[in-house]
Amino acid sequence: MEEFVGESIEVEKAETSPRPVSFKWRGQIHEVTEVLDEHVDTGYGNLPPNSQNWRTRRHRRYYVVKDSQGDVFKIYLDYANRKKPTWWLAEKRPQKSSDGIEN
Repeated sequence: MEEFVGESIEVEKAETSPRPVSFKWRGQIHEVTEVLDEHVDTGYGNLPPNSQNWRTRRHRRYYVVKDSQGDVFKIYLDYANRKKPTWWLAEKRPQKSSDGIEN
């Protein structure tokens, strides 16, 4: 089962794209070895229909990444504030051993 984190992180991204190459979480650097998934969220989350308008729309780019230790994380770039986009660690997913059992 995923572990919700919800913490701000520092990210180093690729020169030619917004893809992360490493991130710093709780003082530890995680080198990204693989991007497993990437998608953009411009939805409204759980807002009721009468609250949905262009100002309440999300502006996030999600990545599911694997680090050099084999840990899998879901991180995202929140660019709702174009002047100061922020990176967040949404969740840490359990590591699977070679026999498919979650650790």
